[in-house]
Amino acid sequence: MVKAMEEMSIQTTEMNKIKEKVTNLETDYKLAQIMHKEEQQKSTRINEGIKGLEKELTLNEPLGQAKEQLRTNIIDFVNDIWSSIQVIFEHIDL
Repeated sequence: MVKAMEEMSIQTTEMNKIKEKVTNLETDYKLAQIMHKEEQQKSTRINEGIKGLEKELTLNEPLGQAKEQLRTNIIDFVNDIWSSIQVIFEHIDL
């Protein structure tokens, strides 16, 4: 009977060790899930940032071209009417 009690004590000790390992594994698993979720959120934010930058890049080029065309049109318009402006100022007595 003493031997059975000793064996039961050893088994209880082993079971407690196994329960502790299971608890540690569950804790590690929960931490891994939290870290995975955080990494997914980071990845989502990075992807959104990339999409925003891509959108900005695709808009900047056409906007830059439109600005350049507008400048060209203004310069052409001023050049076209510049001689008329000069004539007007030549005839005005200041």
